[in-house]
Amino acid sequence: MNDFQHIKKQWQSHQAPSPIKNSDEIIAKSQGIKRKQRITKIILGITVLLLIAFFFYVSAYKNTRAFWGLGLMIGSLCIRIIMEYASSLKKESFPLYQSMLAFNKQLVQYYKSRRKIHYLWTPLLFATYILGFLLLLPIFKQQLSAGFYIYIIISSIIIFIALAVLIGTQIIKELKIIKSLQ
Repeated sequence: MNDFQHIKKQWQSHQAPSPIKNSDEIIAKSQGIKRKQRITKIILGITVLLLIAFFFYVSAYKNTRAFWGLGLMIGSLCIRIIMEYASSLKKESFPLYQSMLAFNKQLVQYYKSRRKIHYLWTPLLFATYILGFLLLLPIFKQQLSAGFYIYIIISSIIIFIALAVLIGTQIIKELKIIKSLQ
């Protein structure tokens, strides 16, 4: 009887380990990423609209090089927007009322697909965008003053490096969240 009381006392004093991931934490991280994805879609959408307006402003459809340059830039951004919308729709299709473990499993699968976007599609689309810009440089050189052309080259290098760093930072943050959910 004494042993039973001793075991019972130990069992009652034993604290259950707290779960590493609770549903509120998972949902909060998920909502943060959702908000960032929404901002990304808005920025990309505005950029596409500006490029389309520029396309018609400079009558790029009359010049093959300008057509392909702006077409690659607009196309790469449109593909990225479509990928973000498709990714969002996939995530929105998760059943809301399921066990935390099942929700977490679906979320991890979703973020694994996001890795593919980050490691394969983002660099490819970014390179395509830069290629489109490079196709426009001879036209800029021909149409603009030498000083403004040099300004465009220097500022574009700085902007592309800053964008690469920003995109890389955001990818690293999202991948850390993915790792914390596993």
